[in-house]
Amino acid sequence: MSQRRFNGNHSQGFTLVELLVALAISGLVAMAAYTVFSTSNWSSVIQDQVSAAQQNVRVGMDRLSADIRTAGFGLPDPPFSLSIGGSTISAPISITNSSTGPDSITVLGIGYLAGTLDSTVAAGCNSAASDKICLDSVASFLNSATPPGFKTERKYISLDGVKFIELDDTQGSLTGKILMLHNPPTLDRNYPDGTAVYIVQAVTYSIETDGSPAGCTSANPCLASNDLTDLRGSGQQVMADNIEDMQFAFNLKGSPSFINNASSDSTDILAVRMNLVGRTNKPDFKASAGFTRPALEDHPTSSADGYRRRSLTSIIKIRNPKSSS
Repeated sequence: MSQRRFNGNHSQGFTLVELLVALAISGLVAMAAYTVFSTSNWSSVIQDQVSAAQQNVRVGMDRLSADIRTAGFGLPDPPFSLSIGGSTISAPISITNSSTGPDSITVLGIGYLAGTLDSTVAAGCNSAASDKICLDSVASFLNSATPPGFKTERKYISLDGVKFIELDDTQGSLTGKILMLHNPPTLDRNYPDGTAVYIVQAVTYSIETDGSPAGCTSANPCLASNDLTDLRGSGQQVMADNIEDMQFAFNLKGSPSFINNASSDSTDILAVRMNLVGRTNKPDFKASAGFTRPALEDHPTSSADGYRRRSLTSIIKIRNPKSSS
């Protein structure tokens, strides 16, 4: 009988075919894992961008709604014409309507609390036939000069939101918390201490893409505000990023429906329908031909560009309508 001798140290390895099969299976598993990870990561990034767009629209809508709602606060009855920051404004709401781009709007009124009346500052203040008012502080009326002077953009005020007054824009000494009147030249009655003194504001809102304010470009359109009284800062201020469209329609006194373009004399506006559109800061590379800016009011839709968007619409009733009739 023949005997076979075995080497106890001998072990059988994988064949080449088995190795190739194992490598192929490992590759397929790795590709599947990468696909799952890539899809999950893409979904997370897109969701974050969409959430940011939604938040930007809400921020812009909340701020604009608050200011539009108070348009007309403290203003005289029309017709009137106020000169603020180089602009002449004759209505609580002024509109620039566009069917090819975003609308813009200027809101007059709003009201900034500058201080309260204080008759103890000087004799004869805040009383009938007086040509001056005395406040607990005049800091809100001063410019940044040294020594500070009167800020002429803030010459329109309202006492308690009821009595409209134009201050003298050539004020003398401002060290005594005293402001001289211009129109009317004297007070009509005695005003008690503690009466609120509001500065009449004028703020313009627009969509900017030309690099001013800084960072507002066609790739990052911004909702910007410009307070002509400089109470919210000098020049244009960014309110929200990636807001690409703003459209308005108006309900006028005696009209049953909303219209897109009110006349230049818009003192009869009772309510405003406002539309804001925000978009993601980058296009969705997986759906570059699938998304467009929506058509709102008289502004038609855009061509497909891949940006995901969120829009909000709100109807805002004016609290202080100033009818011309």
